[in-house]
Amino acid sequence: MCDLGLTLGIAAEIANAAGQASAAGKNIASTKARYQINQAGLQRDFITQTNAANKDAYQASLEGDRAKSLAVASGAGMTGVTAGLRLAEQSQQTALSIGNAKDRRDAAGANYILEGKGLQLDASKAISRQRPNAMSTFMDVATSGLKNYGAFQ
Repeated sequence: MCDLGLTLGIAAEIANAAGQASAAGKNIASTKARYQINQAGLQRDFITQTNAANKDAYQASLEGDRAKSLAVASGAGMTGVTAGLRLAEQSQQTALSIGNAKDRRDAAGANYILEGKGLQLDASKAISRQRPNAMSTFMDVATSGLKNYGAFQ
């Protein structure tokens, strides 16, 4: 015949383990949802920063073209070495502005990747902490039954 204390102890620990597994499942789902929300915000920031950098580069290109066109159309001071120097300086400034915008776009991409990986690692760590250990659960169930063995004799 089976001991009542053993049976009740095992049943109680099984119910406890089931409750812990259910709570862990809900916490894991919450962690995954939080990760997805954070990732979406990170992606939005990346798109915003990339678009701003692209617009700045395009604006710099337009300003460079406009300045060159104005200098050529006006013809003022377009004789001698001064005209060439002005156009070269404007071209250099345009290239620098475009280069800065490309750097900002590249930095936005790097930030997106690195921060995304950080979020992924944090979520993975939180999930692994929430997941119940099967061996620990088994040992808890087994020992809880033994603790109450012979309690009702």
